[in-house]
Amino acid sequence: MTASVSAYLLGQAQKSFHDVDAADHPKKLMSDIALAALLDAGIAPSSVDAVGCVDPLSWTYPDLARSVAADIGCQKDVREFWLPGGGTTPQDLTHEIALAIDAGEIDIAVIFGAEAMRTRRKATRAGKELDWPARDKSIRAMRGQKPFTSEWEAQHGLRLPIQSFPILENAMRAAGGRSAEEQISIAANLLHKNALVAESNPHAWFQNAPSVDDISEVTTDNRMISYPYTKRMNAIMDVDQAAAVVIVSDKYLEASGKRSQAAAILGGAGAEEIWNPMQRRSLSTCIGMEVAFEAALASAGVSVEDIDAFDFYSCFPVPVELAIDTLEISTNDPRPFSITGGLAYGGGPGNNYVMHSLATAVQHLRDNREELIMITGVGMANTKHTATILAAADKVPSKATGKTVYRLTTGDQEVPVAMEASGTCTIATYTIEYNREGEPTNVIYILDTAAGERAIANARHPAAVAPELLASDPIGRLGELSWDAELGRQFFALE
Repeated sequence: MTASVSAYLLGQAQKSFHDVDAADHPKKLMSDIALAALLDAGIAPSSVDAVGCVDPLSWTYPDLARSVAADIGCQKDVREFWLPGGGTTPQDLTHEIALAIDAGEIDIAVIFGAEAMRTRRKATRAGKELDWPARDKSIRAMRGQKPFTSEWEAQHGLRLPIQSFPILENAMRAAGGRSAEEQISIAANLLHKNALVAESNPHAWFQNAPSVDDISEVTTDNRMISYPYTKRMNAIMDVDQAAAVVIVSDKYLEASGKRSQAAAILGGAGAEEIWNPMQRRSLSTCIGMEVAFEAALASAGVSVEDIDAFDFYSCFPVPVELAIDTLEISTNDPRPFSITGGLAYGGGPGNNYVMHSLATAVQHLRDNREELIMITGVGMANTKHTATILAAADKVPSKATGKTVYRLTTGDQEVPVAMEASGTCTIATYTIEYNREGEPTNVIYILDTAAGERAIANARHPAAVAPELLASDPIGRLGELSWDAELGRQFFALE
């Protein structure tokens, strides 16, 4: 055994289906990519002890992981690992499997995921029926997971990533004392840096590397989605992509003689924020990241200065910015912030993006054996956070423990919520949502009340209010909150 590390990534495979008019359905893509990863590891499917599956968003199946396992030739008694969906799921599965390997329960596992959302939506737009297996409509794609936000937040329009992450971006800008132009420039430059990585990644979905201006400027091809995010600042889910990795024990790796091919899992951890975004004490920092990152680096026996490349989860710019702030590095740090190109350019295959990060990291470390890589994941409304530190299997730092943990507690406490309320409030943050014609359709405010509670509210006339919000920074300004029982929503008006 090398140091105390017990689990390694030995095989990897990934594919982006650029060259086909329509991809196969996700289960078929998973079976094919799992076999490819096992082939890369030189392992027969019949030798696999465990499988793990990231549930796809583009289709649902009964007993998916075991069905894939049977399709590829695993034994009938193969163990299944499953965890609820979210952007952290590939790492969550990796960490749980590493724990089982460390406990001596298994030696070989394969985890896999795939999406065919581009093919599905393309067929829907064309009114065509796909030649896929019948969809199991009794299964939710996000089964086992709590709703994205609370019913109260959703009632005011805060229900999807496209609304929640811009709210955090605006909070970060205000906390940093930056102008809107300065913040948008930071965001666009970070994504451009990722786009340059995607340009040379054969598996990336977009390889055209748009400029900073192309990313930040609002045009007919790059409309505003929710302020301050244009379309090119959003993860793109209409992709057909698949990825898988094979995880093995140190005992198996030693016997196989393939140490030079493997990546060591030096340490990994996960943590969760307060679930409902409006109830987090800080909307400009991320305690979940702080806890997960600190634990992963400590388990790996390394510091952030030792890391050679990062893959920061980048469904939107703000998770990258929060990660940078958490690690106390600069936005101008010369190290890569993505090894794939990120979700906006490498591709955003549902909850399986980080599987592509892991697969890319394995190949990267085969080619760059002295390097250390830190991969992060984000799930739901910037709620779930993960970090994994990897190194070449024959270059494990002496202080690495290999310890992984599914979830650590943050100790944070919920801010109480003011419901059906009225009175003077201060704007904590906000976003403006737009339709395809570029018209404001909703304003979502997060407010601090005089009693120390949090409130959520809308503007009664979004199109009339939006110009004022864009003309000068509204965060920190006072206004009046009111409850409209007929509409079932709270509304806010600036003083």
